Amino acid sequence: MSTPTARSSSAARVAALLLAFEDPTRGDPERSVSELARHVGREKSQVSRMLKELAKAGLVEQSPQTRRYRLGWNLRVLAAGSGDTLLVQAAKPMLQQLVASTGEVALLSVQEGRHCLTVLREESAHSLRAGGWVGRRSPLHCTASGRALLYASSDDHVELMTAEDLDSSRMNPRGPENLDSLLETLRVERARGYSIASEEVEVGLTSVAAPVRSPAGDLVGVINVSAPTSRIISKCDKIGKLLVSTSGVITRRMSFQ
Repeated sequence: MSTPTARSSSAARVAALLLAFEDPTRGDPERSVSELARHVGREKSQVSRMLKELAKAGLVEQSPQTRRYRLGWNLRVLAAGSGDTLLVQAAKPMLQQLVASTGEVALLSVQEGRHCLTVLREESAHSLRAGGWVGRRSPLHCTASGRALLYASSDDHVELMTAEDLDSSRMNPRGPENLDSLLETLRVERARGYSIASEEVEVGLTSVAAPVRSPAGDLVGVINVSAPTSRIISKCDKIGKLLVSTSGVITRRMSFQ
């Protein structure tokens, strides 16, 4: 009989293998056994056995032509039911409009535990790394999207969600240095309706974000425009106001879906 530890270890190996298929820099969805083995740091024979079991469940598929693997339809069906599909469907065309209006990348993010998770990205003509933010988790306290996700939180909840990252990020002089400075920043940003984070996470990058609410009034995500600081810094307030109005359209779109 397998122990709980063994089952947990097996689940972790399967999760790591499935996540190894995700590489936003590649357009080819197929992966060879050798590629996957290198990515997860395991023997090819072990990875091959795992892939065969996953294929039986329809979670991966093997191409009869190339013998390479790709994610299967059963997994895609499961993924389609995850998260807030109404939010994604309502936001996608509005992100495209933001790109058209600003000429910059537009993102949709949600809160996942103590992090901000990017779930949708629309490219601009200036994009340097296609899709590179999707699936990326960022701290809540020092990103525009992260702070916008905290607008509906009490001070105590903000402290709970950010204490660990605040303690570990003191080497970043541009972000909030402590809880008091974070709470003051949030008070200012809540009042105007959007957050601005200039080079708080990445040198040369500035982002503007605004929260998105459900038709019932719950904060369900944030929309964001990000660009090199040199291109966006003089337009942050204009973009912030555009994000606030776009957020309202997304809320209305959700009510009609």
